[in-house]
Amino acid sequence: MIALISEHSLRKPKPTGERVLAQRLGEQRGIPDFLIPLKVDGSELDWLTTTTSYISFTRGWADGWRALLKKLDSISAPRSLANAAPLAATSFPRGEDLLSATPEQLFANVINVKRFPSILKVFQMVADPGAEKWKQIEKDWAFYEISRDVLVSLIAPPSEFSQYIKPTVEQLLWAESEFFRGVRARNIAANLIMKALSRRLLRSGCLQHPNPKLTETFFLPERYLDNEKLYFVGFRGRKTWLQIRGRVTFRRAAGVREVNYHHFAFRLRLARGLDKAFHIQITPTLVFFTEKGEPIIDKSVGPRRRRMTKMWYNDKWLSRVLAAEQLLTSLLPAGDDDLTLEPGLIRITSPRGLHEEILEQKFDPSQEEIPSEEDTSEEELVLDEEPGVDADE
Repeated sequence: MIALISEHSLRKPKPTGERVLAQRLGEQRGIPDFLIPLKVDGSELDWLTTTTSYISFTRGWADGWRALLKKLDSISAPRSLANAAPLAATSFPRGEDLLSATPEQLFANVINVKRFPSILKVFQMVADPGAEKWKQIEKDWAFYEISRDVLVSLIAPPSEFSQYIKPTVEQLLWAESEFFRGVRARNIAANLIMKALSRRLLRSGCLQHPNPKLTETFFLPERYLDNEKLYFVGFRGRKTWLQIRGRVTFRRAAGVREVNYHHFAFRLRLARGLDKAFHIQITPTLVFFTEKGEPIIDKSVGPRRRRMTKMWYNDKWLSRVLAAEQLLTSLLPAGDDDLTLEPGLIRITSPRGLHEEILEQKFDPSQEEIPSEEDTSEEELVLDEEPGVDADE
C-alpha cells in the first residue's frame, strides 16, 4: 500500500484508518514493506508511521518517483502490465498548446573570440632562469613552448623577465602556415587562447580546480567578493546575482551527516567545428570542500555534484552560464596585441517558440528589487553514493 503523507491526510480519519489497517496487515503477515509512505510536504509523520521509512517527494516529483521505483524493485513488486510505459505516456499531454509560431531566441553556452592576432611573436630563451623563476614566468606570461629555447606568444613577456627572454625577428603567420617547426600552427594559436584566458582569470582572483587534472576549470574563492555575491545581467535583461559559495549538509548511510561547501565554478574549452573562427565554450559546475576547507577531489565528487544539480532547470543553468560569460568578458586584455572576446552568448533563432506563460506566471518587470538566481539557504540532501564515478565526469 502506498500512502500519501501530507498535512491534510494526517488530519483526515479515513486515510488515517487505512494506514492503521495497512500497518496491522504488514505486522500480521510479516511483510516489512507492506506500507510505503510518500511524504509530499513538510509535515511531520504521525505516531503510526514514525517507525516506517518514508520516501520524500518534497524536492520534486522526479526525485521522489525515482526513489519509489527503486524501492518497489528492491521488494520485487510485480509489474502486472507488459505495456506499462507506453500506456502511461498516453496519459500525459502532448504539449501542442505550448508551441508558438513566433520565432524565439535560444542561448548557446558559447562566446566568440572577437579578435586574435594573425601574427604571433617568436622569442628565444637566452639564459636559464632556474626552476623557481621558470614557474613565475609560466604564471605571469601566456606562451607556447616550441622547445626549451623557442617560445611563441601574443605579447612580449613582462619586463622583469627580459634578461632571460629576448624577441627575435621571426614571426608566425599561423592562419597562413599549416606547421611551425613541426607543430600545427592552429594548435599553437588555440593553446595560446586558453593560456591567455587562464592568466586573466587567475590574475583577477579566480582559482584553478584543486584537481590537477582539471586545469581548464576555475572557481571563485570565498574572498573573491566581499559579500560573496556575483552580480550580472540575467536572461530577462535585469540585474541579478548568485551566491559564489553555499553550504550543504549531506545525509549519508547510517544517519551520518557531512557538511560541505560548494563554490561557483565553470569549465572553459575551445568549441571546435563551428567555423574557422575561435569560440569558447562555458560549462558551469561546482567545486566542493570539506567543513575544514580541504578540497574534495576523489570519486565522491560526481555523486555530490549530481545531487546538488539534479533539480536545476534550464533557467538556473543559463544564469550560471551568463554569470561566467560576463565575468570572463569583463577582464581586460594584457596589451594591445592580446586577444579580445565578444560580450554576450551566441544566440540562435528558432522558427518556433514556447508559450512560457503556460509554464509559469508571467514575469513582472515592474519589480523593484534585484532578484536572486540562487537559493542561498543551507540545504540538507541525501547523498546518492554511487561507486565508480570519476571526479572529472
